Amino acid sequence: MKSKLLCLAFVVDVLTFCGPTFAHHGSAAYSNSVAVMKDAMVTRFTWNNPHCIVMFDVKDERGNVAHWAAEIGSPPAVSLLGWTRNSLQPGDVVTVYIWPAKSGRPVGRLNKVVFPDGKTLRDTQLGGGEEKKY
Repeated sequence: MKSKLLCLAFVVDVLTFCGPTFAHHGSAAYSNSVAVMKDAMVTRFTWNNPHCIVMFDVKDERGNVAHWAAEIGSPPAVSLLGWTRNSLQPGDVVTVYIWPAKSGRPVGRLNKVVFPDGKTLRDTQLGGGEEKKY
C-alpha cells in the first residue's frame, strides 16, 4: 500500500510540474511567419542562462525607431552553432530574421542574424531556417 501511495504522489508531482515547463518552452506565443528586419542596429547582447537576448533598433518607413528584443537559446546551445559572448556588439548593423510575438509587442524568437559580409548565426530551438518552425 505504501509503494502505491508513493507512486501516486510521484505521478501527481510529474503531472503538476510538466505543464508549466512545456508551456515555457513552447512557441505558441510567436507567429508562424518570419519577419525580416534589415538595417537593425544592435543595442545590447546578453550572454546569460536560460536564454541569450539580442536587443536591437529598427526604423520604420516614417523614420520612427522601434526597440526590439529577441531571445535565442542558452549560451551552451548557441555556442555549438558558432555564437560567442562577443558575436554581437552595440552598434553592429545586421539583418534580423525573427518570429515576432503574436501579441504585436516588439519581442520575438530569433531565427537568425545575417551580417553585412554574409556571415550567418542561427538559433537552435526553433530550427534556424525561415521555411520551418519546430
